[in-house]
Amino acid sequence: MRKKPIKVMIAVFFTSLSIICTNLFINYNFSNNSDSSDNLSEQPQADAVDTTDTTLNFDNENPPVVDALAEKTHSINESNNINNTQIYISKVINKEAENYHNLYPDLYCKRPQKQYSPNKTIFLTFDDGPSKHTSEILDILNKKNIKATFFVTGNASSQGKALMKRIVDEGHTIGIHTYSHAFRQIYSSVNAYLDDFNKIYNLVFSVTGVKPTIFRFPGGSKNNFNKDIYRELITEMTRRGFDYFDWNLSAGDALSKTPTPKARCVKNILDYSKNHSYAVVLMHDSKPKYTTVQALPEIIDGLTSQGFTFDKLTNDIDPAPYSLVKPYR
Repeated sequence: MRKKPIKVMIAVFFTSLSIICTNLFINYNFSNNSDSSDNLSEQPQADAVDTTDTTLNFDNENPPVVDALAEKTHSINESNNINNTQIYISKVINKEAENYHNLYPDLYCKRPQKQYSPNKTIFLTFDDGPSKHTSEILDILNKKNIKATFFVTGNASSQGKALMKRIVDEGHTIGIHTYSHAFRQIYSSVNAYLDDFNKIYNLVFSVTGVKPTIFRFPGGSKNNFNKDIYRELITEMTRRGFDYFDWNLSAGDALSKTPTPKARCVKNILDYSKNHSYAVVLMHDSKPKYTTVQALPEIIDGLTSQGFTFDKLTNDIDPAPYSLVKPYR
């Protein structure tokens, strides 16, 4: 009778032990599985952080600060790029200026400290010679006892040289217009202009013994051919001491390929001269301009009747009032 309870107790013990072990095992596995699951769920998140645009993550974390930082960084980079570009351009321009500053070290003249603008005075000027008409113009000026100014080009023929010498010998001013008068070539760069200017300067000096101090830009100081470099040209030429003269009256004898009628040349000057107290008159001395020569005596007489006197240009005369570019320098 006593053996039965003992067997029951033993069975109950092993059953309980089995239940306890099973629970321990289950708990152990559950715990391990939970850790493993957590690790697996965390890893993709970590991968997502690594592969996602960090700016977006930062923006979500603290948008205003990061936006401001990004904007400032972009602004700084953009500013640095602009500054670097400006510095580069400035260096290139300065280098080019340095190059043409060093060209032709003898191509300088001295400007008077004081220049003046004479009242009621007309300065007759003739561009593009010497030509077949230069002698006729000089004869008329001599007859009228008037001095004028000739802005010459590179006519290196024996006749051209003889006419340059006659201009100077008869007391007129000889100035530079350019050697070639080739607009596209001379206005392609400051260097190109200086090359041409130096050539005609030396020709005039070798023929006449005169070193010119004044000049006229072909087409005027500002035109469609030099519009990109006219400031550089003016700055460089005036830095060297030369003065350029534009005009404030014109015969209009270069407005077309066909000669301007004589009466029109006269009218173009006399109708407008009465509005000036002093004026530089633009005319041309070239083969097609025979009507200019025909009009010249009447122009002189008409200006005289308006109370004007005549003189030649020199670097004593202030060129600023006649300049197409304001300010002059």
